[in-house]
Amino acid sequence: MITPADEAYKATKLLLQGNSELAYPCDRMAAWISKIWNSRVLNVVYERVGPTAIPRLEVVLEDHADVERFCVGPLQYDTRKQNAIATKFLKLIADVPDGTFEVDRLFVIFSAFAPIAREEADNHLTKSDIANLLVRIGNPDLWTINRFSGHATFFFYTEEQVARYKVVGLEEEYAHRYYYLVKPYDEFGYLSLDDYRINFDSKENFDKKFQSSWFYYYR
Repeated sequence: MITPADEAYKATKLLLQGNSELAYPCDRMAAWISKIWNSRVLNVVYERVGPTAIPRLEVVLEDHADVERFCVGPLQYDTRKQNAIATKFLKLIADVPDGTFEVDRLFVIFSAFAPIAREEADNHLTKSDIANLLVRIGNPDLWTINRFSGHATFFFYTEEQVARYKVVGLEEEYAHRYYYLVKPYDEFGYLSLDDYRINFDSKENFDKKFQSSWFYYYR
């Protein structure tokens, strides 16, 4: 689950909106994982993925910090917890009619809902919204505002301008302005004014280090 278009995200969103309910055995899995590891599990999704339809169990947690509790390092899941969850799932489906769940090579992954919800809130902003914000700010040293994965970067023309405006605290002011644009779309209350951040960068840096390419910049 890495974008708002992913099925696991859409299914979890329906659950939080109260428009669907988690069915057996995923409801029991969610309750068990929450109890054993004292974590808020929002959803458990069983699906078959890839060209060979390998069975997968996706445990949807709230934020990155929750996912890290099931890891032993960056991008490395704790195999003991994965195995424990897979074993529990096999026990729960023991009485389910054959063929309902394929479990050969079943693997378990973990994902965070909140970062994608924040990205979806940001995605509601239009090019017109951003253009109007630039007009309201009225800073001739601002080149553009660019967004990627729910994060906004304010680009000045030069590195000197970036350094100067950081010193006078303009990052916080611009972060607040941007926050108030996004907040109306924050359906699940994951955005906080005190914690909201934007980035400062420059066209000078963009041109020199990334050949004026957004592909290279966000790669």
